[in-house]
Amino acid sequence: MLTLTRRFAFSASHRLVSQALDAAGNEGAFGPCQRVHGHNYRLEVSVSGRPEEATGFFCNVLELDRIVRERVVAPCDHRMLNELPLFAGRVPTMETVCQAFWDELRPALAASGMRLTGVLVAETDEHWVRIDER
Repeated sequence: MLTLTRRFAFSASHRLVSQALDAAGNEGAFGPCQRVHGHNYRLEVSVSGRPEEATGFFCNVLELDRIVRERVVAPCDHRMLNELPLFAGRVPTMETVCQAFWDELRPALAASGMRLTGVLVAETDEHWVRIDER
């Protein structure tokens, strides 16, 4: 089994605040991230499969690129994540952003014959969240 990973970038802002917490709870959980701030996000999407004999490919990388850009990059780029339907009812932490992207991409990629096996979301070069399914 081979894995192909494609990297994307987008810029977005967000505010980390939970309706389930009071002011003190939000301060303790999120500190200065309660204020609107932004990141230059790195997104990596991995698909896995076995190459076809005729083409040597197991996925069409142009189709992968199109799906990821249409489904998650374009809707999020230069936007306030808290305001997007993709994050309705969620605090847009790296963890929930990664899970939302996984949930959005998995069926769309499967419909094009691709098996999603990884999503990585990085807010900075120092920390990131990854979902891997092997």
